[in-house]
Amino acid sequence: MKRLSLERYDLLFFDLDDTLFDHSAAYRRGVFETIRQFPILKELDQFEFLRTFSNHNHRLWPRFSSKELNFQEFSIRRMEDTLADFDLSVSHEVIKQIVKTFQATYLDSIKPDTGVKMFLYGLQEKVRIGIVTNGTAFNVYEKVERLELSHIFPESSVIISERVGFTKPHEGIFQHALDIFNSDAARTLFIGDNYFTDILGAESVGMDTVWINKYDQEIPKEVHPAYIIKHVLDLEGHITQGEGKAIYDKTITD
Repeated sequence: MKRLSLERYDLLFFDLDDTLFDHSAAYRRGVFETIRQFPILKELDQFEFLRTFSNHNHRLWPRFSSKELNFQEFSIRRMEDTLADFDLSVSHEVIKQIVKTFQATYLDSIKPDTGVKMFLYGLQEKVRIGIVTNGTAFNVYEKVERLELSHIFPESSVIISERVGFTKPHEGIFQHALDIFNSDAARTLFIGDNYFTDILGAESVGMDTVWINKYDQEIPKEVHPAYIIKHVLDLEGHITQGEGKAIYDKTITD
């Protein structure tokens, strides 16, 4: 990866899920632990349940994003539809218990990463940083707290789709974030893992982008990120102040 000079940017925005922590792993553990706790689910193939649950999550997300469903309605409907695909007849009260268990076990699976914390702590002394994420205010602030990042990202620096009324990749959420920080898109860098929601969305308002491409996927469209890495900490050894040496001691091998 080429050097990333902080002299080019006044502000760095980060996505949250699968950028600052392994959301996919926590999500998977939450689903598997939920299956383990309910006898009615124990005979199901956990990977097939995860796949079905994830499919309904993606299918229903636009209805939540547009406020057709609130978060509780979205969560219950997601579970109802998943259980229906397995021909399970479950009372509404039990479904609510399953949903509550999943939400709790998912959050309990989110753990702080010392390396990420140290990197961000050092970075905030060099440049302004914030988070732009899809999700609900409760879940997002809880995640930031569990990651022990609240002192780095106070609530005022965390831009959440539920609060804004636009969901990534809509340019409205990115423009809102720029307005909140009173920053110019040309002087802002966005770091995220999802090519379609993060990279295309941020590029649509003129931000430079860093794509966290963990699995070496081909670039799906004509928009090329300014930088491509596999993990957020890969930035650490490549950030410079001007043309000088890296401002962190750790060296990342390409």
